[in-house]
Amino acid sequence: MSNDQAKPVHSRWQGAGIYCLALCVRLFYLVSYLNSPLAGHYRTDHQFYRDWGLDLARGTGNTAEAFTQGPLYAWILGFWYWLFDTPETLIFTLQAFVGSGTCLLIYASAQRLFTQRVAIIAGILTAGFGPLVFYDVMLMKTFLSPFFTALILYACLRYRDQQHLRWLCLAGLSIGLAVLVRENHILLIFPVILFLWQSSELHPLTNRVHLKATLVLLCSSAVVLVPVAIRNTLETGEFVAVTTGGGEVFYMAQGPEANGYYSPPPFVRTHPLFEHEDFRLEARERTGQPALSPAECSRYWFWQGMKSAAAAPLRTLKLTATKLQILLNDYEVPDSAYFQTTRELIAPLAYLPAFGLFSGLGCLGLLVSCKDRKRLLLPGGLLLAHIISILLIYNFGRFRAGMLPLWLLFAAVGIDWLWTAWTRPAVNRWPRLAAVPFVILITLFSMLPHPGRIQAGYPEDEAAYRQFLQSRAQMLQQLNRMRKQVDPETPEGAVQLASILMQLERFHEARDLLLPLADQYPDNLQVQRFLGSLLTQTREWQAAIKHLKQAHELDPDDAEICNNLGSACEKAAEVSRQKNRAILYAAAARYWEQALSLDSQNALARYNLARNKIRLHQDSAALADLSQLLKDHPEFELAERGLEPLVLSPDSTLSAEEFQTAAQNLEQLARFYEQTGREPFQKHALQLAEIAIRRSEAQKKAAQK
Repeated sequence: MSNDQAKPVHSRWQGAGIYCLALCVRLFYLVSYLNSPLAGHYRTDHQFYRDWGLDLARGTGNTAEAFTQGPLYAWILGFWYWLFDTPETLIFTLQAFVGSGTCLLIYASAQRLFTQRVAIIAGILTAGFGPLVFYDVMLMKTFLSPFFTALILYACLRYRDQQHLRWLCLAGLSIGLAVLVRENHILLIFPVILFLWQSSELHPLTNRVHLKATLVLLCSSAVVLVPVAIRNTLETGEFVAVTTGGGEVFYMAQGPEANGYYSPPPFVRTHPLFEHEDFRLEARERTGQPALSPAECSRYWFWQGMKSAAAAPLRTLKLTATKLQILLNDYEVPDSAYFQTTRELIAPLAYLPAFGLFSGLGCLGLLVSCKDRKRLLLPGGLLLAHIISILLIYNFGRFRAGMLPLWLLFAAVGIDWLWTAWTRPAVNRWPRLAAVPFVILITLFSMLPHPGRIQAGYPEDEAAYRQFLQSRAQMLQQLNRMRKQVDPETPEGAVQLASILMQLERFHEARDLLLPLADQYPDNLQVQRFLGSLLTQTREWQAAIKHLKQAHELDPDDAEICNNLGSACEKAAEVSRQKNRAILYAAAARYWEQALSLDSQNALARYNLARNKIRLHQDSAALADLSQLLKDHPEFELAERGLEPLVLSPDSTLSAEEFQTAAQNLEQLARFYEQTGREPFQKHALQLAEIAIRRSEAQKKAAQK
């Protein structure tokens, strides 16, 4: 009889109860989240993945580059948007079900490793653990890390018990998928291989069985990873396993500016749109090789990080100790989502325990498990793999999310070990109770604020974010009042509601409000105009063109409509077939020119025209437009994104004098950045200006020869 058949029926009911408890907690949090000012607002990486998913669903976006971030979550979002075309509520609900599955997997794994009581404790801890709930209901890939970690643990334990290779296939697939979330999850494969070779239950009489199991594990992981590597290689012409950003992350963790937290060098602008490109520009400048590929740039920064770590070993050790202290601290280090601020806004999260409460218990559980090292090789090894991956780079709260279920598993062991002090004979009680001060000290230590957090400016960032959310809360109250005051079935009322929804970034909801009225009132300018703008936010370019054209016919003298119509045509051209592409690009240019003829000061229209000229290799005309743009609008930052390809492209047709003009424009932007205290932006603009000056001088020397 198998373990599953012998398992008491009541343990299965307990597992179902833990799953239901976890799901109820997450759904309760989700309802509160949807009614908070946080709903609909996405920053940096969150917005990056949402837009990536929308692009995949609509067939838009650039697919001819290697991935810069793990693609799995973007694929999930793209498939979901393609199926349902709904706001994120259903996505969060699905993630809540997956996160609850993590709790069930930890419960089932604890049953096979420890006692039923430990399994129940571990299941309850993961079901109600605040950070896991927080990451499960977030438009971000983080929830996948704890799920795949728990699935790897459970599948390996099932293989140990049943000797069925399908469980190893599941473990290998889970490792491969985890790597598509974050590349450093590849470290999870090593404790699994060690487990296969050292576990006493795995056919100890022959090494052939161990070798076969290892090959099955590796091949299962390769089934996921090899197609991604082939895709990247075909697109870029060089081998890229998953992403091209690993070396840059490693340099930030080990370079001269490293402090244990996310600390980008002064030449990097902290946004996913700029970060990787800034690293690549700096690498090309330092090496003097303008044609250095993204993968080569990543390797360059990796070796720069290695050199920095090797040059000062004592500093590296101290930095590693700092990272370990940050890792074991109660503070959830934010990147674009703030756990502490969210706890203040959403009541359920405020009452759920955070990491610090279980830091000491987790350490105790690890210590008391040492006597049974062989049996606990797998969970301990998986935990260590997560810890090493963080110590090699730096810690965001979401980076340690993958280790949290394992930590809570050992915390459950610590709780059970202390509890037995009251159920065993008195001779065993006092040694166990002596561990209580140890647990309390570790817990208090983890609750202390880390000084680096203050130096890194996190308190100021959270205060600014709190103020921003307060303004969103006021808009939400205004929306609720307006829902009672206006009729959403009239064009005027619907536009008023859609305007506030758009400010709250709830684009799908605003679109669905206006769509029925667009057909009912085809001659209503405000409805057609507003709906066209909303459809550009949801990346429905053809539909946006339809409604913006309708608005243009109703008011042909509105420059903003012309500019938006041109932008929609441009985006549609990027994803259209070759025969339609030229027509759409030409239409876009026509609308932008019309916008400028109606309003010569329209900055966006002039900028868009300049970009179109760059696409057509009309570099001199594009520079003239950008120069005029900065003359009329000295603080128009987007101009830099137009100047950058003119300066960097090896095929640029600018003359020496025009390169000098480009450098002057960039220096003007650098002065503006300096006045507004944005040092990385200032450095980037000055760096581009230096390149423009060098190219100007090179052209003058070539002309003299």
